[in-house]
Amino acid sequence: MAPTKATVSSYELAKTGETQPNPVSLGASPDAKQSEGDLENTLTERRNEATHDENGNAYGRVDCLWNKDGKSVVQSFLSWLIVNKSQLLSGVTVSLAQVPEAVAFSLVAGVKPIVGLHAAWIMGFFTAVVGGRPGMISGATGAVAVVMIDLVADYGVEYLFYAVMLAGIIQALFGALGGGALVRMIPHPVMVGFVNGLGIVIGLAQFNSFKVQDSSDEDRRLQSRRLGGGAFTPFTNDEEWVSGTTAMWMAIHVLIAMFVTIMLPRLTKAFPSALAGILSPTIVEWAIVRPIGHRTNVIEDVSSVAGSVPIPIWFDDQYNMPSLSFDLLGKIWVTSVLIACIGMLESLMTLSLIDDMTGTKGNRNQECIGQGTGNIISGMFGAMGGCTTIGQSIMNIHNGGTTRLSAVSASMFMLLIILVAYPVINLIPTAALVGVMFVICYHTIEWSSINVMFSTFMPRKWRTDDKFKLAGEAKVNRSDAVTVLLVMAVTLVMDLAVAVVIGIVFSSLIFSWNSGSTLTVERTLSPDKKSVTYEVGGSLFFASIMPFMDKFQVRDDPKNVHIHFDNCDIYDWSAIEAVNSLAEKYNEVEKTVKFGKISLSSRRIMEKAKQLLKGEVAAGAIINEEEIVPGETNKIGEGFIGGRDGRKTTWVERGGDTTKRRKGGASVDEDASNKV
Repeated sequence: MAPTKATVSSYELAKTGETQPNPVSLGASPDAKQSEGDLENTLTERRNEATHDENGNAYGRVDCLWNKDGKSVVQSFLSWLIVNKSQLLSGVTVSLAQVPEAVAFSLVAGVKPIVGLHAAWIMGFFTAVVGGRPGMISGATGAVAVVMIDLVADYGVEYLFYAVMLAGIIQALFGALGGGALVRMIPHPVMVGFVNGLGIVIGLAQFNSFKVQDSSDEDRRLQSRRLGGGAFTPFTNDEEWVSGTTAMWMAIHVLIAMFVTIMLPRLTKAFPSALAGILSPTIVEWAIVRPIGHRTNVIEDVSSVAGSVPIPIWFDDQYNMPSLSFDLLGKIWVTSVLIACIGMLESLMTLSLIDDMTGTKGNRNQECIGQGTGNIISGMFGAMGGCTTIGQSIMNIHNGGTTRLSAVSASMFMLLIILVAYPVINLIPTAALVGVMFVICYHTIEWSSINVMFSTFMPRKWRTDDKFKLAGEAKVNRSDAVTVLLVMAVTLVMDLAVAVVIGIVFSSLIFSWNSGSTLTVERTLSPDKKSVTYEVGGSLFFASIMPFMDKFQVRDDPKNVHIHFDNCDIYDWSAIEAVNSLAEKYNEVEKTVKFGKISLSSRRIMEKAKQLLKGEVAAGAIINEEEIVPGETNKIGEGFIGGRDGRKTTWVERGGDTTKRRKGGASVDEDASNKV
């Protein structure tokens, strides 16, 4: 049957390759300036030009988008649903996976499960609408929940809501000021350790579902407080494991979910594999397992997801909100800063990961603003806030949810679950979600890094052996491999955010050490042995000061010493002090030292710090910028005259002519060959 012309607004425009003005899809930003009247005329003309199909059969009556009978509005909406099917279904799948995690993280923080469930949809919706990265899912997270524990225990959940709002303000300001660019300070080895540790943590966390769910909320909250955020919590707590036929059927559910999730994309991509992976064990549970007298844990056994529409906390009778004061800020600001920093760190790390997975680039600053907005609204409506949920974000991308619509649909379906659909959602076996998350873990881990680790620590003899040829070609610096392993280890025993910070600090220390080791000082004695020239190369900063000072033979050098810095960059205060110290050492033995050929970047550093330069160094340290003619300067060299008269001598080479300028004395022309 030929398509009716009622689908002109989507089908025909797509068929002709034209861009539809005023697009319906959420998050689209229409570029066209065409008015509604012009669009109606365009659609009418196209309808008149194509009223029959290729067989000569007449199309049905065409109604434009704004016809009063409303037919095309419905048909256009149905067409929109078809076009965005993958985004909507992916959102449904993600919302189902968020339910048990939101409940679990609520218990970690010491609040009611509904507080975490509301955070899931509020964070997801407002982050996406304000402009968060397309495809990323936000909600309650474990890393953020852990830092809330003490505040809730000491002052109550009311203070937590204020802390979440303040954290949101910090995040929004951070994004508005362009702080998102700081993610470039995260080295690749830290990123690899992050994703590998993340995959392991997500996988280990799924074993919580194999525990008997008969503890009270208070007992589980206290256990969570004692155990913190360690990844091995399921194996170290006192909760009883399921056993017997229950464990057997749960394992079967996991295998079914994994099998369907992996195999369905090979047959068709018309339906999200993760959603099919959740539905299949659910059918088995209620069609086979329950009728034969057995059962497994379902979402209702963890906690019912029923709730109501949230209202502002100041109007909610269940909360006794304190008034805003400096005393309140003093109690919450530390927690707020931790929430903001951890949330931004995890969100920006996930953004970089999604960028790599999709080959696109997200806006880091806008993501921070979106996360901040979500946290502000969460606190206002009695939710615990959060950040990007890494596992669900990866799941969303693998399901084809690459637009903001997928995040919005996930949040809206989560709200629908809380208000209406909770009786159905409560029937889903938790093992079905476990199976899907195991597949996500597999896709999260960067398996190629195992070969890199093996090659890096392999002896040289093995790397040159043909048996290990592949591994031998994948070697990186051992310090990078250690960074990966360090981040993974800290992730498992502490927390993702802490692991990333430690990884960045460790990488920075290694970089400083390696950069300090690259400093070179070449010593050349003149033929008449009356002078010596030192050529300094590399980076002069705090980590290279000691090697720099050790290179000079102050006692053995001749009376005249020339030190050139044209291949050296002076970076910090430590370097300036080293230059001062070197000049003082030569002056103490009554030797003349001349510092010359300072690079442009080093000159700027020393110009700003000229009042810190002492004695003979200050006498000729800096060339004045007004003496430099842009476009005419081929090379600039500065001579530091080590003398007691404090006179400044500067050489500037312009177009091959060299002049000597002395401040505090007469000017004398000098040939370029005599320039230091």
